[in-house]
Amino acid sequence: MPRLDAERIDLWRRLCTISTKLQRLLDQQLTELHNVPLAWYDVLTVVRDAGGSIRVRELCQALEEVPSSLSRRLDRMEEDDLIERRSAPRPNDKRAVEVLVTTEGRYAWRDANITYRRLVQQHFASSLTDTDIAALQRLWAKLQRAEPAPEPSDW
Repeated sequence: MPRLDAERIDLWRRLCTISTKLQRLLDQQLTELHNVPLAWYDVLTVVRDAGGSIRVRELCQALEEVPSSLSRRLDRMEEDDLIERRSAPRPNDKRAVEVLVTTEGRYAWRDANITYRRLVQQHFASSLTDTDIAALQRLWAKLQRAEPAPEPSDW
């Protein structure tokens, strides 16, 4: 295992800084243009990718979120008519709640997705060669194998 040296620390800090900067830019633009913060966009994307509905527990896992934090976000999204929550059709588990994207949520995601994709292209993807992409894929695979993330229920 390589030693943790100044170069690796610097690379880690630069990765965090660049990631934070890009997330702030996405959040700002999505909020200004579509009134959909990045965190809301992420929720809508996961629910959409799940076919339009997903159980809250699965949503927490997909977003790697703490349930209480996600619950407050879902409250605000429900107030804005982007999602709705209802009891999941599971007779043995009355606590199971399902999140569904509303028609308004689908339209909001569609419009925000155009901006999201444009910004990701402009500030990230356009800088990458095919070789860079392959290197990043190898790196992400290594990092995912290195330490499994705790389940949200373990927090």
